[in-house]
Amino acid sequence: MKIVIQFILFLAYTILIFFIKEYSLLTIFIGINMILMLVFRINIKGAFIFILKLLPIITFTTIINIWISGLSFGMLIGVRLIILCNITYIYTRKMTFSKLQYVIETLLKPLKIIKIDSKEIGIMLCIGVAFIPIIQKEITNIKYSLKAKGFRINVKNIVLKPNYILTPLITGIIKRVGEIENSLSSKGYVSQ
Repeated sequence: MKIVIQFILFLAYTILIFFIKEYSLLTIFIGINMILMLVFRINIKGAFIFILKLLPIITFTTIINIWISGLSFGMLIGVRLIILCNITYIYTRKMTFSKLQYVIETLLKPLKIIKIDSKEIGIMLCIGVAFIPIIQKEITNIKYSLKAKGFRINVKNIVLKPNYILTPLITGIIKRVGEIENSLSSKGYVSQ
């Protein structure tokens, strides 16, 4: 039950970030994040690298918001997204897939009234989350393979020749899905 309460607090914290409209309050959230990183012994360098990897998306979102709503609001969105990415990094370092599955199953138990199995939803969501690094690794392997073959990876080639990337990506994903299916069936999980 402690894990469920932590998840609910995490959701409330992330939602609250988007209701804050003053930079002074957002600095308090930054301080809270730093304290949490120290308490949970989170690697600060890893958190910084995580935010740097997401910086293009954050920058793009900030620029769009500046263009639509003005400089002040756009910058506020950018700061909120950085804080959100940081707290997400902290939370994911403390959460395992089995804990996430337990939380989802627990929170969705009321759906049993309408005959929806929360266990299956929990497993599906955990498999989906687990697939994100697998897809990233597949894309990296495809990129290195194409570079070795002399294929220039740029926007023009990706748009004009998507089959060079999509075909091996989809093939790799289907292969992984088959491996997961075999693993679940060998462990005795049978869906009804």
